[in-house]
Amino acid sequence: MPESEWTMTEADRLVLSAVMDLIVPSSDALPGAGEMGLAEKAEELAGQIDLYGEALRRILDALSLEPSARAEGGFAALEEDQRIAALKALESNMVKHFDKFVDLVYIVYYSDERVHEKVGWRTGPLQPRGWELPPFDPTILETVSKREPFWRRV
Repeated sequence: MPESEWTMTEADRLVLSAVMDLIVPSSDALPGAGEMGLAEKAEELAGQIDLYGEALRRILDALSLEPSARAEGGFAALEEDQRIAALKALESNMVKHFDKFVDLVYIVYYSDERVHEKVGWRTGPLQPRGWELPPFDPTILETVSKREPFWRRV
């Protein structure tokens, strides 16, 4: 199925949450990434950035084809050690997509204000005095993008 037609199902979201909890498990006062409800944010980011969207789609598709998961009634029905074994197999066999998938999980986890608070990160505007930066306006690049390249392609 083309990537543009692929949409996550509720079963995919359950699997994503379970996998996110394995990648970023609970610690101290914070639950795991999946328990924090970050699967929706991961899905949203994957919908915005093709690289992450492809990784998410391929990892979830591969997990749905995992023989032990199919025999047990799905990835969510597996014991934790079976889930970990399935992820290790994907990590070995789908290195590029697995790495991007893990990046996606880390991005949404470490973007969450609850995590910032727990680890003591300052959130909010980047400017030291609290000035908000205006949103980027892509129209400022229109003139430059119309110019012919002035460099030599190598």
